[in-house]
Amino acid sequence: MRYSKPSKATLQSLLSRHFPAASAAGVLSELDGLSGGAWRVTLGEREFIARARPDAQQNGVTFSRLYRVLRQMPASLAPQPHFLAEGWLVADYLPGAINPVMPPVPQLASLLYHLHQQPRFGWRVQLLPLLEHDWQACDPARRTAGWLRLLKRLRRQGEPRPLRLAPLHMDVHPGNLVHQAGGIKLIDWEYAGDGDIALELASVWLEEREREALVASYAQLAALSVTALQRQVKRWRPWVCLLMAGWYERRWRETNNRQFIALADDTWRQCGVSGRKRG
Repeated sequence: MRYSKPSKATLQSLLSRHFPAASAAGVLSELDGLSGGAWRVTLGEREFIARARPDAQQNGVTFSRLYRVLRQMPASLAPQPHFLAEGWLVADYLPGAINPVMPPVPQLASLLYHLHQQPRFGWRVQLLPLLEHDWQACDPARRTAGWLRLLKRLRRQGEPRPLRLAPLHMDVHPGNLVHQAGGIKLIDWEYAGDGDIALELASVWLEEREREALVASYAQLAALSVTALQRQVKRWRPWVCLLMAGWYERRWRETNNRQFIALADDTWRQCGVSGRKRG
């Protein structure tokens, strides 16, 4: 998503109105990330995350939905929101460690199972429109016949029939996991929606051997057949692979940051999609 450059004066004025007991002279610092648009706000002893509304809605991501997600999620899983106003969403800042690697499989399985036990959001995660949007929005010079063949094949097949519907985070990777003394919490809920639990497991950033262990651990918690769950996760993997590659391709065109080309090329190799990439 593309974000407007936030105005510190506007944000500080907004914060002072919503937190009248806090000092209006807050400290704002922009946070790094692949999407951008987030600021860390310090008001005395309190800390928040302020996100600027994107220039335009993209891929079904809206601030109103994100706000609803955070309001619905318990504090054991997500930062708690404070307000959505004047193009800003402000929520608690979660202190803790962001580790470069995923947590142990049993801990990760427990976190995802806890998430999937929550009430549904009320809207579905639909991948095909996202895949088609990324194809149209990417750099035409980066398109390949292999990418198009995979997209057409998935379009013909249609999305797998859900094994079990639940609320999904859909962006579980080390950078979105905050390790605290009481457990792990998730941040960056922009892509959340209802979907197949196997889609979430297929989307987690893991090597295949680790993913198999995660599925086995999760199946035990959820009282599901390990074989059936593994089979369903494999059905979703081509969808997830294309989703990740297409996102990197689109971000390359939006930002001209060659980091995204490297990530896209690596993902294409994982997808088994051939064709020389240019950029």
